[in-house]
Amino acid sequence: MSYITNLYTDPSCRRNLSTWSNGSGVNVEHIDGHFRYTNTGNNSWSIIDWDSWRELMRLGRVVVIAYTATDGLRVGLESGTPLASGTTDSGSTWQASKINVDGHRSVYCQGSGSLLLEAMAVYEADEWPTVQQLLPRFPLFTGSSMPLN
Repeated sequence: MSYITNLYTDPSCRRNLSTWSNGSGVNVEHIDGHFRYTNTGNNSWSIIDWDSWRELMRLGRVVVIAYTATDGLRVGLESGTPLASGTTDSGSTWQASKINVDGHRSVYCQGSGSLLLEAMAVYEADEWPTVQQLLPRFPLFTGSSMPLN
């Protein structure tokens, strides 16, 4: 039996993460087990785990995030090329990106607004074609491995 492994250890995004902002602070609120990050400046800002994401999100890996954001807030994965996106059954936005640049690793936001990070997965590049077969369903599972047979 073969498996796909979610390499991210907090797939339901229950941990408070660090933030970075170019000019204004980012407020953090704990809401129903998740964290909402709010920036009031019309600038760029990021949600980031400085200590582990650079190693976790290596070149070639695919990162999938699910989130709810206020209108007008532009959200992406820094150093990633978008592969696919959609909406979860609960109405959240999801997007998958392949890390292809040796730069920062963050959930990168542009503009003022709020973002509630709801789920994240990191897959090896060779697993993405199999994960992609789950589309248009949101391609994430919360366990460490998913059997394919």
